[in-house]
Amino acid sequence: MASCLLNKNKEEILNKKLKVLVAMDSFKGSCSAFEAGEACRKGILNVKEDACVVNIPISDGGEGLIQALENPLKEDNFKKIEINVIGAYGESTECNFMCNTHSAVIEMAECCGIYKYDRENLDARNTTTYGLGQTVAYALKQGIHFFKIGLGGSATNDGGAGFAQALGAKFYDKDKKLIEAPIKSCDLIRIASIDMSEFNQNVLTSDFIGTCDVTNPLLGPNGATYIFGKQKGASGEVLDKLEAGMRNYAQILKNYYKKDCSNVPGSGAAGGMGAALIFFCNAKLRPGIDTVLDLLKFDEKLLDCDLVIVGEGRMDGQSINGKAPVGVAKRAALHHVPTIAICGSYTDDAKSLYNCNIKAMFSICNGPMTLNDSIANAKALIETSVENAIRIFLLNK
Repeated sequence: MASCLLNKNKEEILNKKLKVLVAMDSFKGSCSAFEAGEACRKGILNVKEDACVVNIPISDGGEGLIQALENPLKEDNFKKIEINVIGAYGESTECNFMCNTHSAVIEMAECCGIYKYDRENLDARNTTTYGLGQTVAYALKQGIHFFKIGLGGSATNDGGAGFAQALGAKFYDKDKKLIEAPIKSCDLIRIASIDMSEFNQNVLTSDFIGTCDVTNPLLGPNGATYIFGKQKGASGEVLDKLEAGMRNYAQILKNYYKKDCSNVPGSGAAGGMGAALIFFCNAKLRPGIDTVLDLLKFDEKLLDCDLVIVGEGRMDGQSINGKAPVGVAKRAALHHVPTIAICGSYTDDAKSLYNCNIKAMFSICNGPMTLNDSIANAKALIETSVENAIRIFLLNK
């Protein structure tokens, strides 16, 4: 009798459909979070045709925020608004954000995201957050007073000066000459004074929350410029000049507001936009991934899952500080669901992520290849990597 029961239980386990929750972040410059998730789905179904695959595009509060939250926000009577604003390099660009009658969810990358530009043309010196300020100004005119702004994925390094300028702040050089709009990252070193007399007063009566995926300060070796400037098209002497400009700008704001937020965790997010929200909007910074997972009702979707797959372009020691894959893995751990990660590359210090319920990491690069090749073929490479990962996972079943 006992033998029959054991055989029956074993048969039920073997016949149980594999359920995998895929929660991918975007692979910058190659595929969106949804596209990465669909590539994962194909890889899973290549192995288990009858598997149940739930694809939930994810965002850490930065790039991909609107895509991840569009459907759940629509259930709360939010609608998507499309406007044209000034992009990171001064061009006209399309920006989408979500709002209802009193609240707005804005993704900074929609205004000035690095994904909008070719890698070889990036130059952090000539970037601005002016378009983000225009977006907030537009929302304020609609009577909106509650803002959640996703920081991350930006091409900018202007400390949010452009954002403030679009809302009415005026910056002057040492000769008391107005720095014309849109102010750029390279202009920060020129700022000698600030005039807030025409700043949009509706900002001061509104509530702002900045969601960010990093805890970096504004200044220093771990700050906005030195950590993220390279991926935005700056190196060597240029980085030093940008840091000097950011330091000058931070001092001007410190003198004006009589407070210093340059060491606040997250103030260096999105090229210093975190600091700008604190200074100009009295905002609070929050880990974006927790907000996103709650809005997505992620815990409900984890029920009966056998495995969670996460991923993004690069995983390293920094990923432990608020990045989406780790946030998802920690949430999955609460439900005793193992997590594996798929990424473009991972570094030696990424091993620390094994303590966060990430059981294994797989690079999509299956042989020698250039960065451009891996970007161009990301979806196919993700599919192959996930297929291999699932085959290994099923060895223990």
